[in-house]
Amino acid sequence: MTSLRQQMTDEMQLRGLASRTQQSYLNAVRQLAEYYHKPPDQISEEELRAYFLHLMKEKQLSPSSCRVAHYAIRFLYVHTLGQRWPDGLVVRPQMSIYTL
Repeated sequence: MTSLRQQMTDEMQLRGLASRTQQSYLNAVRQLAEYYHKPPDQISEEELRAYFLHLMKEKQLSPSSCRVAHYAIRFLYVHTLGQRWPDGLVVRPQMSIYTL
């Protein structure tokens, strides 16, 4: 386990996040790192913005899956790395409306 992953796990445990939430968050951060082929703490704000667009447009993830990825990555940056979350980086995927 990398030290960053261990730090994030420790922070999630300190905050009482459920085990499944912890796994979801770790998976979301791992997928971000794999997408850019570099550690998540080296990913820029522009890259984050592009990644969230990729999740919504290309991967066509559900709004709830996009929110989990957003919360996970924000948790990493704010609570684990102690960085400010970019003010302009708001992820609000719209719900699809199906007609009967």
